[in-house]
Amino acid sequence: MGYDILPVRFLATTGFEVLVLNEVPRTIGVLIATYRRPVDLLRCLSALKKQSLPPDDILVVIRNDDYDTRSRLSESLPGGLPIRIISIDAPGSVAARNAGLDACNTDVLAIIDDDTAPHADWLSRVMEHFRRDPNLGGLGGRDRCFDGVSFDDHEEAVVGKIQWWGRTIGNHHLGFGKLREVDVLKGANMSFRAKAFENVRFDPRLKGKGAQPSEDFCFSVDVKAQGWKLAYDPMAVVDHYASKRDEKRLYVGVSAIEDKTAFRDFAYNQTLSIWNALSPFRRMVFFFWSSFIGTGVFPGFIQALRFTPRLGFASWRRFLIAQQGKLDAFRDLMFPIEHASFKQLKENRSV
Repeated sequence: MGYDILPVRFLATTGFEVLVLNEVPRTIGVLIATYRRPVDLLRCLSALKKQSLPPDDILVVIRNDDYDTRSRLSESLPGGLPIRIISIDAPGSVAARNAGLDACNTDVLAIIDDDTAPHADWLSRVMEHFRRDPNLGGLGGRDRCFDGVSFDDHEEAVVGKIQWWGRTIGNHHLGFGKLREVDVLKGANMSFRAKAFENVRFDPRLKGKGAQPSEDFCFSVDVKAQGWKLAYDPMAVVDHYASKRDEKRLYVGVSAIEDKTAFRDFAYNQTLSIWNALSPFRRMVFFFWSSFIGTGVFPGFIQALRFTPRLGFASWRRFLIAQQGKLDAFRDLMFPIEHASFKQLKENRSV
């Protein structure tokens, strides 16, 4: 990694201006974790070739058993791009993205889904924000969702916030207006200063068969907990051609549960992801709010009652499974067992 060292003045808490040295990033890389979506990946790489600020490094993480993607890349890899292929055996988005973080050698790392296509000014906008603000640890942008017919151009003013009682508001795909500070970022379009994730990784405790739900929220919350600022720029846009997954997107809509384990894992991850954003008092408030009220997708008692006319007993089944997942998360958070990958990270940083 390389930096320009420039003097910057800031107003300290004492009210005096203090001269400090600010590290200004010079290089930016892109991390794409992919699995069996070669057409989407090639579209994403083609969009990266059109960036007004060319990436200094592109990390493509591929499973060893993903023979189709490997074959298509060897046949159709876009020329002129600094692509590095990272091979892994472990399944899941957490393992894939952590492999990319471990391989990062740039000052800033932009993380996108393989089914996105960044707009031409995307990287330049991202880099500009990190150069301007030395306290910026992570930056998100709009992922403009395509439903197969048209893009969703609706707008929402509130994006990426955790309310004081623990309810999370996403809306990253609908944000508009100016740059603003946020609490969480979305994995389809989020970038981080390398120094901000020196001691942070995607949490291996998160559960799920494929793309572990809430891994992006959890990671960005952990970065912010290290003292870094998170921000959202709706003008840093990627087009998101959301592809089909083997697993159902449980955070979209309210319906009867088809996969009990997946829904319990979703509730577990939801709880784990916001833990570091809450004070001890707010954690207690979250526990009672999520038990008695909750949301449509993460139901408490009131939400289960609300959807009973539509879903019948299935509404109460959703409630019971969600609460079980939440309680499992509380157990692991209150009586933690350090994961092996966290131990390895600490050992690497101490060398």
